[in-house]
Amino acid sequence: MKKSSATEWGTISRGMHWLVVLLIAIEIPLGFWMIDLIEVYTETRGDDTWVIRTISSHHTVGFLILILALLRVNWRLNNPVPDLPASLTVHQRYLARTTHVFLYILMIFYPLTGWAVSATSAGEFPVYFFGWEMPRMISPQSEGTTFAYDLFAEMHRICWKIGSVFLTLHVSGALWCQLVKNDHSLTRMWRRRG
Repeated sequence: MKKSSATEWGTISRGMHWLVVLLIAIEIPLGFWMIDLIEVYTETRGDDTWVIRTISSHHTVGFLILILALLRVNWRLNNPVPDLPASLTVHQRYLARTTHVFLYILMIFYPLTGWAVSATSAGEFPVYFFGWEMPRMISPQSEGTTFAYDLFAEMHRICWKIGSVFLTLHVSGALWCQLVKNDHSLTRMWRRRG
């Protein structure tokens, strides 16, 4: 397992990157499915088995993304980071760096807002991590008070919108560099050269 250098990403950096990609690819549709299941359950008050399983899975994946994001920030701060391709202009370098910073912030802030939403909801569903009930980071709201829940739910939705923009910029930039500029940006995140 090699560390990153000034020219290439190391095994651990690449592994964490693609594991986060996989978890996000699972988390997004799981979140939408969870919302649909909760809406149906709220209307029908039927069997809550799938609701609880989906919520538990969504929470678990969210916690895993948060843990990996914190590990990635620590790893990145304490290890070399490959230089951006020389073919990028000053503006493109600025956009690439800004996009990376916001993605890291969102990978930490987004799960925390989700945890806060779950913690402040007046519903009967606890916060889970691999089936274990997690402590609530904020006390559940009082009966008739929805401010905290509404605030965190809106923050979670805003994170989704901002995250969509920065994720699109990141993926588009990587594909553009790889396919148009032909500077192997995507390839060097996928595997070591040579």
